[in-house]
Amino acid sequence: MTSPQVFETPPPWFGARMALGFCANFIFVGLYLPYFPVWLKAQSLSPVEISAVLSMSLVIRVLASGQVMAYADRFRDRSVLLSRLYVASALSVLLYLVTGSFWPILLVTLLYNFFFNPVLPLLDAITLAGVRRFDADYGRIRIWGSLIFVLANLGGGWLLASGEPQFLLYALISAMVLGAAVSFVIPRIGRRQSASSDASDPATRRKLLANRQFLLVLAATGLGQASHSFLYGFGSIHWQTLGFSGGLIGLLWAIGVFAEIVLFQYSKAVFRRVSPVAVIAIGCIGGAVRWALFPYIGIESAFLLLQILHGLSFGAVHIGLMHYIMEAVPEENLGAAQGVGFVLGGVAMGIGVFFSGPLYAAAGAEGFLVMAVVCIAALALLALARLSPKAPAAAA
Repeated sequence: MTSPQVFETPPPWFGARMALGFCANFIFVGLYLPYFPVWLKAQSLSPVEISAVLSMSLVIRVLASGQVMAYADRFRDRSVLLSRLYVASALSVLLYLVTGSFWPILLVTLLYNFFFNPVLPLLDAITLAGVRRFDADYGRIRIWGSLIFVLANLGGGWLLASGEPQFLLYALISAMVLGAAVSFVIPRIGRRQSASSDASDPATRRKLLANRQFLLVLAATGLGQASHSFLYGFGSIHWQTLGFSGGLIGLLWAIGVFAEIVLFQYSKAVFRRVSPVAVIAIGCIGGAVRWALFPYIGIESAFLLLQILHGLSFGAVHIGLMHYIMEAVPEENLGAAQGVGFVLGGVAMGIGVFFSGPLYAAAGAEGFLVMAVVCIAALALLALARLSPKAPAAAA
C-alpha cells in the first residue's frame, strides 16, 4: 500500500500569481496571432513576405529555445530568468516603431522572438512544478490566460474596425511592456534539489531524446499545433475577403477559446478518466474535422459553430501534452522537456507558416485541407507511440 503524497506549502497566492502571468502573456499572444499578419499586410508586405516573417520567428524558436529551456533547469530560479527574457523582449518590440519595410520588420521579429519564445514554456514549467509540489490545478490556472486571449481577440477586432492598423502595433507594444512588468510578480520557488536526478547532467537530457515514445508523442503534438499555422497566418485575411467586419473577426477568434476555457475548467476531472495521449488524439481528430470543413463555409453563423472545435484542436492537444510531460518527466527536467517539445513544435509550425503564404496564394481557403492532412499525420504518430515500448522519459 503506497503512502499518500505529501505536498509542500505554496508561496502566498501561487495560483493567482501564475494566472496573472498567463494573463499578461496572452494579452500579447491574443493580439499577435490574429492581427500581426494584418499589420504586416498594411505595411505592403506580400503573402510570401508575411509567411517569411512569421516562419523565421519560429526558426529562432528551434535554434534557441531548447538551449534556453535546458539552461533554465540549471538556473537558480526559472522565474528570475523569465523576467530577464521578458524585459529584453519589451525593449526589442519597441524597435517596430522605426520599421516600415520587409527587412527591418524581419530583423526586429527575429530579435524579439529570440527572447520571447521561451517565456510561455517557462510559465508552463513553473506551473507544472507547482502542480507537483503544491497540488496546484494547471487547468484552472491556465484558463485565465485563455480568457484574456478572448478579450484580446475582441479588443484587436475593435482596433481593426477603427480602420487604422498602426493601432494594432501600439497595442502589441503596450502588451509586451505590461508582461515584462507582471513577470516580477511570478513566484520565486527555486530549483528543487534531488539526489536521484541532476538536471545539469547531459545524460538525463539525452534520455529525453532517446525515448522513442516520448519523442513520438511530442512530435504528434507539434503537428497538431502546427495545423493552426495556416489559420494564424491567413485566417483573419480570409475572413476579410469574405466581407466579415473587424468585430466579427474578433468574435470568431474568441468563440473557439471559450470552448478551450470549458475544457481547462474541467480538465482535472477529464484526466481522471482519459489518458493524456488519448486527449491529444481527440484534439487531433477535432482539428482534422475543423480544417476539412473550413474552406466550404461562407456564412457567419456556421463559422461561429465551427470555431468551437478550437477547444479540441488546440485546447485538448495543449493540455494533453502538459499532463503527459508532468507524468513522464521529473521536475528537475521539466524545462528540458518543455524545450524539446517547443523545438519539435517550432520545426513543424515553422514549416507550416513558411509554406502558408505560397499555399494561400495558390489555393486560397482550400489550403486548410492540407492542415487536415497534418492532423491525420499526427494521429498516425500517436498510433506509433502506442506501439512503442513504454519507458520513463528521463529516468535517473
